[in-house]
Amino acid sequence: MLLTKIYIKNYRLLVDAWMDVDSNMTLIVGRNNTAKTSCMDIVENVLKNNPLSFDDYPLNKRQGLFNLITSFMKKDISFDELNQKLEVTSVDFTIDYSLDDPDSNLGALSPFIIDVDVDTTTVLIRAEYGLKLDEKPLFELFEAACYKDGIFTPNLERIRDICKANFSKLFGLKIYAINPKNDKDIQIKTQNELASLFPFFSIPAERILGEDGMQNNSSLGKLITSYFNVDVDELSSEVATEIKALREVVDNANKSVQKRSDELLSFVINKAVGFGYPNAEELQLGVSTELKIDEQIMGNTKLTYMSDEVGEALPSSHNGLGYKNLIKIEFLLADFSQKIEQGDNACIPLLFIEEPESHMHPQMQRAFAEYLEKFLQAITDVHIQTFLTSHSAHITNTVDFSKIRYAKRTNSGVIYKNLQTFANENPENVSFIKKYLTISRCDLFFADKIIFVEGASERLLLPDMIEKSVKEGLFDSQKYKLPAQYYALIEIGGAYAYKFIPFVIFLGVPCLILTDIDSTNDERKKAFVSEGKTTSNSTIKWWVRKLKVIPEEDTIALSDVIALNDEEKTIDNCHIEFQTEEQGLCGRSLEEALINVNRSHYGLSDMPSEVDLEFKEKSKTDFALNLIYDNPNYAVPAYIKNGLVWLNNQKVLV
Repeated sequence: MLLTKIYIKNYRLLVDAWMDVDSNMTLIVGRNNTAKTSCMDIVENVLKNNPLSFDDYPLNKRQGLFNLITSFMKKDISFDELNQKLEVTSVDFTIDYSLDDPDSNLGALSPFIIDVDVDTTTVLIRAEYGLKLDEKPLFELFEAACYKDGIFTPNLERIRDICKANFSKLFGLKIYAINPKNDKDIQIKTQNELASLFPFFSIPAERILGEDGMQNNSSLGKLITSYFNVDVDELSSEVATEIKALREVVDNANKSVQKRSDELLSFVINKAVGFGYPNAEELQLGVSTELKIDEQIMGNTKLTYMSDEVGEALPSSHNGLGYKNLIKIEFLLADFSQKIEQGDNACIPLLFIEEPESHMHPQMQRAFAEYLEKFLQAITDVHIQTFLTSHSAHITNTVDFSKIRYAKRTNSGVIYKNLQTFANENPENVSFIKKYLTISRCDLFFADKIIFVEGASERLLLPDMIEKSVKEGLFDSQKYKLPAQYYALIEIGGAYAYKFIPFVIFLGVPCLILTDIDSTNDERKKAFVSEGKTTSNSTIKWWVRKLKVIPEEDTIALSDVIALNDEEKTIDNCHIEFQTEEQGLCGRSLEEALINVNRSHYGLSDMPSEVDLEFKEKSKTDFALNLIYDNPNYAVPAYIKNGLVWLNNQKVLV
């Protein structure tokens, strides 16, 4: 049995969000504040029967809640209508058990199978924070805020305050099994039944690693000593043997030390007591101590790092945070697996790990992502479905494309985009994207905006060009200017950028493509723009074909490229810019465009020819660096300015 979908309604930014769940590991990526952790939080809340807080209810739904309560208090709507219209917080779990043996024990899933169709192998469960107050106590709760001297005079501020102060009293958790073939067929279930189906464990991003040597509930030593509380019969045979031996040593030590301490302390007490008591005829004083060496071990065990060469140990604080983080996660996973195996195996364990990359260097991040599934398979026979949230391009680049869910924030809430959906819809592009989605290009998953550039010159010069545009006031139309908008600068090349355009459109991230016009003649040879007939730039050709619906076999006329207006240079959330005419000339590359608008720096007359603009240096990188060093006040070509202004003005939330 497998969890296949999670559907969340009205929880923080998750107003109406589906997530497809991978059978093994689901990686949730996205920029900050895109509800990656909120998904984990709401699932944990319903599985642990935690109350819903007012702060967890979506901001854009609160006024509707207040209005409905006001209508109820005014008696414009009935109590039943109020319940029907309330937009409550809920989580739907879709489970597929088609791969299970029909004759096998479905264990904790059985209470939720309510359909009678033998061909149905899907279960739908809803955990809902519904209104739990009856009509009369609800009315009484808000009566003082809505009536004065028997006259309906609602105070919306007081209604809000009452909602905030009593939210957990207003809304309580209810569990339903829903017939997947008939959503009117519903049965009430218990929260314990839901929790038994989904053993849940989370490893939050803020992990206390016990680095300073202080013992706390989250220290590494505490995890190790938890074996004192484990039923040894539930452990593997090798570990159980050693734990039994340790416990025997501790028990013997407890008895020996306790007996001797009782004798010594009793002697001291009897010598110290005077005033005629006790006499020989009365009971004598004694001392009975209860020493627990195992408690001393549990309270004072610390991880150390041994040197085989010199036989000495160093404290945990001498090891790096990355290794301690990794060790902490491994112990937590082992502890979770032990608890699962002690329970009913016919369940669906869920594991959430938030930002595992904390303190890990890039190679360790990749290794963790690559071997996590293998590690879980090694420590338990129970299948665990794992969720990761991450801001790491290294982890994202390691995880298979089909397991990634991109969290996209919109004006109406967050949605989770399944990258496998894009793969299914764009089979001709996905193999390339999987191959070339390198570490640097994975930055697009975490950026507010993206700039695809042609090559090394653009990559080196663009940050400086952006700063020049800021000083010119080109970005002043926005409160937060482009440098503060978390853009990613990705070198992709004119020959390949077009393959990424459908993917960026799918993600919905504003994207600027800066490329070269690359004019050629009829023989497909390099030509001046004034003499060119077409372009060799694959991205420009793809763009014009898509825009004007031109067949693949037809030639793209350079005149059609030059004639593109600003509106035609934008498709969905992507905008393209290439060299344009300035001062009577148009270069065919960035280098030529820079030479054109910085004529005096390159020793050209006011009226140069296209021949004078030709780039003849061997290294484009040297050209870019020399320009910054020799002429820090150089002019920026107009097409780059136009593109940057377009990107600066794009809204992140749509």
